[in-house]
Amino acid sequence: MAGFERSRPFGLQGPLGPWRPLDRWLAGYACLCALMLGWGWVCGLPGLGSQALLDLAILATASALRRWSRDTRASLPTFLRLAFVPLCYWTFYHQVQDLWPLFHTAPLDGLLTRLDQGVFGCQPSLAFQPALPFRWLSELFCFAYFAYYLFVPVAFLGVLFRRGYVAAEHILVSTTATFFACYSFFWLFPTVGPHFWFPPHQGPRLYDGYLFNHLLYFLTGPGEIRGGAFPSSHIAVALLITLHARRSLPEVWPVLVVVTLLMFPAVVYLRAHFAVDVFAGILVGLGSYALTRTWVRA
Repeated sequence: MAGFERSRPFGLQGPLGPWRPLDRWLAGYACLCALMLGWGWVCGLPGLGSQALLDLAILATASALRRWSRDTRASLPTFLRLAFVPLCYWTFYHQVQDLWPLFHTAPLDGLLTRLDQGVFGCQPSLAFQPALPFRWLSELFCFAYFAYYLFVPVAFLGVLFRRGYVAAEHILVSTTATFFACYSFFWLFPTVGPHFWFPPHQGPRLYDGYLFNHLLYFLTGPGEIRGGAFPSSHIAVALLITLHARRSLPEVWPVLVVVTLLMFPAVVYLRAHFAVDVFAGILVGLGSYALTRTWVRA
């Protein structure tokens, strides 16, 4: 009997259907990456064929999740259809360093160092830490940088269980669009960041601190790529989520504000970004919020 039908999870009033806005963002970007990687493989660049197959596997998995969840009343497939997309961020981020050599023979960090020098009269990413060589300050900045990696799951899960599927989907569409826009720009304007640009050119090293320096190095030591510094997607997404959280998650909004404000100097102090990366990330975050706040408010 219709009166005994099971209600849909997470406040949904009807079936999800075969296509949602988030599905289109994932399918579009994965197809674009697969095509570019396939082109690179045909041109003889090693390792790009396997990366293209990985993107095709992502497309196949997303398609299976759409079929499984399009008219379900079960919580698991409904949840997985949303959660699968942020799980792909890591893969797409790391493919940036395979894609930008299709467009450039060398990174463009020299332009950013000249901009920093012209604006500040020095290289802030090199001068900041020696000017304030305090272990507690390094630990505080490591905490902020580490906490950034919790922004997406906290916002996604918090909004999902507090306001429902549609509101959580809007948050993820906004975040996904920002990430994918940054990743695409990284192909066209590749920069490796101070860790790799300045000697010893070896990427992140263990920062000074007590606990969070080790936790952050565990994440970033093997995980940073050569080619995703400008604009800072960390700053852009942290600012975007913080601004959305003012209405969507007022309980945690003050914490997100503090962490985001600490991140602005932290990424320069820890030599993850040039100073101009931060300003560009702020502009991207504000622009993304201006374009998406109406969706989330609805």
